[in-house]
Amino acid sequence: MAGESEPSESDPPSRRGGARGGARPDRSRQGRGRARWLVVAAILVLAAGSVAFLVVEGQSGCDDSERYTVAVTADLAPVIEEIAVSGCTEFEVVEQEPGEVSARLATDDVPDLWLPAGGWWASWAGETATGPVRTVSTPLATTPLVIAGAPGTVEPAADWQEALSDPDLVFGNPLRSGPAAGAIRAVLAEAADDPVAMGTVRPVMAPLAEREGVRDEEVPTGSTLLEETVANGGTVVSTEQQVEAYRSVHERELGIEVPATGTLLVDYPVIVTARGERHDAAAAAATALTDALHTSEGLDRLARHGFRGGGGRPLPDDRGVGAVPVLELDDETVAEEAMNVWALQALPVRTVFAVDVSASMNRNLGDESRIELVRRAATAANEVLPGNVSAGLWFFGGRVSDYATLPNDRAEPSGDYIMAAPIRRFDAVVDGGTHRDRLTALVAQMAGTADETTALYDTILAAFRYVQDSYDPRAANSVVVVTDGADDGSEISKDELLAVLSNENDPSRPVRIVTIGLGEDVDTATLEQIAAATGGVNYRTSDPLDITELVLTALADRTGG
Repeated sequence: MAGESEPSESDPPSRRGGARGGARPDRSRQGRGRARWLVVAAILVLAAGSVAFLVVEGQSGCDDSERYTVAVTADLAPVIEEIAVSGCTEFEVVEQEPGEVSARLATDDVPDLWLPAGGWWASWAGETATGPVRTVSTPLATTPLVIAGAPGTVEPAADWQEALSDPDLVFGNPLRSGPAAGAIRAVLAEAADDPVAMGTVRPVMAPLAEREGVRDEEVPTGSTLLEETVANGGTVVSTEQQVEAYRSVHERELGIEVPATGTLLVDYPVIVTARGERHDAAAAAATALTDALHTSEGLDRLARHGFRGGGGRPLPDDRGVGAVPVLELDDETVAEEAMNVWALQALPVRTVFAVDVSASMNRNLGDESRIELVRRAATAANEVLPGNVSAGLWFFGGRVSDYATLPNDRAEPSGDYIMAAPIRRFDAVVDGGTHRDRLTALVAQMAGTADETTALYDTILAAFRYVQDSYDPRAANSVVVVTDGADDGSEISKDELLAVLSNENDPSRPVRIVTIGLGEDVDTATLEQIAAATGGVNYRTSDPLDITELVLTALADRTGG
């Protein structure tokens, strides 16, 4: 939906979905509400980026100054660096993209304050943060999204769907960058009141995500991305501020367009992420920073750097794109789902999918057997996961030799498990067919055996070592285990398994174990311990309707949360 074209500075644009405190994924997963988000949350936890520091000092003459770290994008950093606040407060400016800060908030290494390019990041980060994510101010600054490029390269577009459909458009990574995430939100906002139109968003995203997924290196962000794209004669999703900064530095005009439907304002709120006793003091420092930027001098500094004020009023002196219709997204869950779709399509997954085929999997969960539900879920995953996913299929449980007739890459199955298919890309061609086709055929043959024995620990350790030995640094490496029971046939004990995983888990070559427990009899506590030993997560459900969603989430999960 489009808002007023020329909002006042006293009426900041509304942001949908506030920070959600410290909400985190349930270690014992029940219900469907959070599974979709975890696909994205896990990816954010993996994000990493370069950091630049600059200390902004308060007034001189202080015997005991307090220093606070402020995480901002490189575009806003110069403004914060120029602001001197009253009192004995110092700010250490850390240049990081929003997705990178979201990753930090799931660890113990967090900034005190955060000014993300897009207030929606607070809501997203709150899902995985291990501490507070508290928005304490209305936006300090805003800037409209635009399509930019060298003169003559940017064509007018009726809407954002058309703009993003340009095959030559450089888009970036919406799991990391504010403008890229904002552009997806703009498409969703255009379609928000039309269920049919909402169904057309995914086809627009698919080619963008696939182009991102095959890149050898991470796309740069901010002004660097704009400069490189213009130098190469392309077009890019950017912001009015970045264009103004480019014009100021290069003294050269650019082509710049806003779709006819309007655009989304990227806003910059102040968010307190300090923990423990520092939190309240950091909130006071945030207020001081806000007050400094809300002065006439602060607003002038924002304008000189190409930023609009918090209300979105156009830049002075006829700079920028002027008054434009403002798009707003009312439903935050729609944006979360879009990020899940992007994650599935863009970021490579490399995993072993290990399925319990012991006799207990023949028992019903609802109206169907557990193995039938898993078979259906795995079939659905095979159909929707992109070609750059790499997966192998293992079966484990009593009388696993029943599967010895399957075409596989093990001359002899162990007594515990069998590798029905090694890890390969879905689109790899093997014996005249794709690996995806092969997995589909193997899943169709999946059935429970006649033996209750489940060598869970032996299988998990073997799968973990298999993935680790063939580790791919360009992918998220994992083991996904589906079971309905406890271990009762392994040669190693639970304590031995946990000790080995702890000893062999290499943070520089992470292999995450993600477990899915089915039914009421599953040993949830043990599965949680196993997953946690590698930074993974355990999901548990007794609802048949959950299983397909959980399998998709687990297969796309990059760290387990």
